[in-house]
Amino acid sequence: MNLPFDLSKNEIVWRQLYAQGQNDLRYPNDVFVRCCYRYLDSNRSGNILDFGFGTGANLIHLAQLGYTLSGIEISEHALHKTRVRLENIGLRAELHCIEPGSPLPWESEFFDAVVAWQVLYYNDWDSWRRVFSELDRVLRPGGVFIGATAAPGDISQTMSEALGGGLYRSKVPGQEGCILAIPDEPEIANCFPGREIELGEFSYRLGEIVSRHWVVVYRKD
Repeated sequence: MNLPFDLSKNEIVWRQLYAQGQNDLRYPNDVFVRCCYRYLDSNRSGNILDFGFGTGANLIHLAQLGYTLSGIEISEHALHKTRVRLENIGLRAELHCIEPGSPLPWESEFFDAVVAWQVLYYNDWDSWRRVFSELDRVLRPGGVFIGATAAPGDISQTMSEALGGGLYRSKVPGQEGCILAIPDEPEIANCFPGREIELGEFSYRLGEIVSRHWVVVYRKD
């Protein structure tokens, strides 16, 4: 059993990155777009939670399609930038800034879909389980979860110190010291206990940088 780690460095790093205007993504991830078209309500109705929305690229894409969006972040800078972007195109979303690990501010079974794109691996296994429990709690029966998380071979793993048990301490420039949980294929189903997941992956190489992520989808019973 892995002991819990001090995750305060994760919080500090991401708040600094957003405060410095870094990781400011302008366009939705193409695989994310494909997954949403495949798995979300084709009538473009219902409430969607974007967990870890960053500066809003994926969230804004869904809002433009007509879905009702809510979002969670830990950075006030990211929240402010996303609000400004939404206002500039005449859209709204319910956005909250919370402390990492805090309960989500919605009643159980509130959302028709929950997305968590490239965010869950900034945890240790204990905090991952707590976060997943909250995300699953606010998802209604019949609702869909769509997520992406780092897979072995991703730069987050290869440029990190291995801590054992699928945990790593990042050495990626700008993210030094972050604790990461990166499951291999036999372990990924255990990260979503009680749910029958559909598993995929996507990757690309750009020079020396390799990005590789699992895509996880499930529909809540």
